[in-house]
Amino acid sequence: MVRLMVSKGPGAVLRAGGIALFTIFIVRGLMRLLFGTKIVKTEILAQNGTLLASAERNFVFPKNLESSEESILIIKGKDLPELERGTRVDVIAYSKAGDRIKYAGDISMSHDRQMNISLLKSNSTKVLEERRRYFKIKVELPGRARFVVRDENTIRFEEPVAVEIHDINVGGIFLTSAYEFHKGDSACVDIELVDGYHLNTMATILRVQTDSDGVIIGYGCAFEALTAAQEDAIGRYITMCSSLCAQSRASRTNAFSHSAAIPRQVTDKIFSGG
Repeated sequence: MVRLMVSKGPGAVLRAGGIALFTIFIVRGLMRLLFGTKIVKTEILAQNGTLLASAERNFVFPKNLESSEESILIIKGKDLPELERGTRVDVIAYSKAGDRIKYAGDISMSHDRQMNISLLKSNSTKVLEERRRYFKIKVELPGRARFVVRDENTIRFEEPVAVEIHDINVGGIFLTSAYEFHKGDSACVDIELVDGYHLNTMATILRVQTDSDGVIIGYGCAFEALTAAQEDAIGRYITMCSSLCAQSRASRTNAFSHSAAIPRQVTDKIFSGG
């Protein structure tokens, strides 16, 4: 909160006016911070977090966000979803500097070749948290690898290869598998986080972890390009698991009666990671 000190005398109005102008400059500076850098990618999300459209080219990001005029984001493509005029959506803008900016918008025009979104200039606009601020949790999640890209060659499996996920955050996963991955492999993984929601994305094998005898223990992987919706889904999953584990610890004396409420894939060890 800015406290305005007004004193009597001929300079009072000048001082008050100076503070008001200073406040305007701060607001405009924030707008430039949020919107002054080049936007290289946009994602359109439904209010429930479902990804509706994504564009890394063929979009026009408005440059008049500091003015009182209507600011329209234009996305062109093929087979775009057709939404009713006035539908409220969330827009995630990725800047060249690496920031992710989220704000609200209303559909002003929508058909299969073009979508126009009127961006709302409101307090809902915010810079999203960096990925590394999320916790990493120990889990036991089944998953599948559908194919692997190795040295620019794609290895396709007749049947998806089973993998087991042992920890996860928005940065990546640690997995085990009977299949022998190589460092540098890029694997298409499919993980069911919760009933009905599958995380399907590419993950790069950053390290092959072995024991003292050289036997492979598992693989440390980094997600390559999560959408904002996928990041949010992982974040919500981690928050849910953290809450359930905290409840479990709080009711340790009655653990057996509460154990059924905790998903089988969640263990009791949570640690900070990135």
